[in-house]
Amino acid sequence: MIEFDAFARGIDFGGLRSILEIKILICYILKSVKTPMKRNQICDSLQKTGLVNYFDANSAIDELLENGTIVEVEYVGETHLEVTPLGASSATALENQLLPGVRDRAVKTALNIVARARSERENKVTIEKLEDSCNVTFEIESLGETLLSLTLKVADVLQAEQLKDGFLDDPGALYSDIIDRLIGDK
Repeated sequence: MIEFDAFARGIDFGGLRSILEIKILICYILKSVKTPMKRNQICDSLQKTGLVNYFDANSAIDELLENGTIVEVEYVGETHLEVTPLGASSATALENQLLPGVRDRAVKTALNIVARARSERENKVTIEKLEDSCNVTFEIESLGETLLSLTLKVADVLQAEQLKDGFLDDPGALYSDIIDRLIGDK
């Protein structure tokens, strides 16, 4: 029987109330995502799903680092966390202690966070404030070459930020939509 030793405050109904379950889920996420993640990305993925609160997530990460189940690695110029073979095998052996919905929701959220971070690294959005409006420039690059550079004039910074968020969620969609529109597929 799993002991409830995590805080219930700040988690949704069905959230994890055991530090052991939280540690298993963190290892499972890192194993499933197959990309090193920053500490805050792991915490964000657990908090956004309502599964774990901030303090328990950080406490579990600290314990996993201490026992060598996860390690800090240098990735794209910053410190990230990565699951060790011990952590991956532990997650595999113990993943049945977590409900499939919990596992799936956490991994899906983590994948979205990792994809967004990659999008922010690989694409550029510049907001230029003008006297009565803003110019928003979107740039998509691949292998050092600019594939697309598009500037739009919008009413204000709020609208510019909304466009930036939408673009960074899926830059490829903008590129594909423009190509489809120009060749007449839509």
